[in-house]
Amino acid sequence: MDRGENPTEQESLAALLSRVVSDAEQVARAEIELQKAKVVAKIDDARNAILLLVAAIAIASVALTALVLGVLLVLAQLIGPLAATAAMVCSLVALSALLGWFSMRQFKRLFGATEDQA
Repeated sequence: MDRGENPTEQESLAALLSRVVSDAEQVARAEIELQKAKVVAKIDDARNAILLLVAAIAIASVALTALVLGVLLVLAQLIGPLAATAAMVCSLVALSALLGWFSMRQFKRLFGATEDQA
């Protein structure tokens, strides 16, 4: 014999299952939207951090320029303007070359190139 289920109980069971599936879809969509919002918030935070870093680098560059100019002015009084300019240019080129060399060593170490391969 039948288990005592009538057609209305079967219909209500089908309706309940349909609602469960619909609710699960809504929960999944809401979770996806939440994760999207979190990613957008992280991107905004990263953008702000990058903008602050760029501003800090720009300000540091201006400060370094002022320092170089100050040293140049002091040296110009001691050894003359041409010699002071030459000394500053040579010093800055040497510093730049040294930093570039350190950078290349780091990149070689980072990407696994040895001195023999370079």
